[in-house]
Amino acid sequence: MDNPRHVFLNASEVMARNGWGKTKDCQNLKDRELVSPPVMTNPDRWPLDQLLAWEEKRVALAEAALEALTAPDREPPPVTDLLPQPKRRRRSA
Repeated sequence: MDNPRHVFLNASEVMARNGWGKTKDCQNLKDRELVSPPVMTNPDRWPLDQLLAWEEKRVALAEAALEALTAPDREPPPVTDLLPQPKRRRRSA
């Protein structure tokens, strides 16, 4: 396999790699908090090594969130917190 530092993906390859559909692809590719900017423009190209680092960061964050939710010492929230809150509060009589 080629060195990831020397492999560049175009927009359609980035979208296919992440399973993005055509509806969200442009929004996701322009969101700099989600994906780093392309290093080459016209046509846009993203370096594979940066995408791999970004994917590893996303996986680590997802694993940490899952661990926090399933921690054995964590007390489950009360059922009333899981129910939708009433839209109006009744006035006291």
